[in-house]
Amino acid sequence: MTKQGWFSVRSVFRSDLTEDGKPRRCFEERVVLFRAASVEEAMAKGEAEAKRYAEAWPHPKILDRVVVFSILEEELQEGDEVWSCIRGINVSDEEFLRQIYAGEGF
Repeated sequence: MTKQGWFSVRSVFRSDLTEDGKPRRCFEERVVLFRAASVEEAMAKGEAEAKRYAEAWPHPKILDRVVVFSILEEELQEGDEVWSCIRGINVSDEEFLRQIYAGEGF
């Protein structure tokens, strides 16, 4: 039997909604945990879960391919890292936050 490890799987969704008669576009990034024997198995589980999740939205669309992050800890506990994404772009702190997180909190 192959030893299973923990993996976090990120997926990105868009939903076009209407609020008070006005169109509103929402984006959501989700990170979900899975036990799997390989990156490929975690990817398959993540893709299946993302599809189920998207079907629950009023007008869902999966935007990004599913991305897997292998978690090195055997047993999870408070403070363990479950996702990391390093972006190599040469911009100021303010520009990075504007480009990546524009509109967050609105």
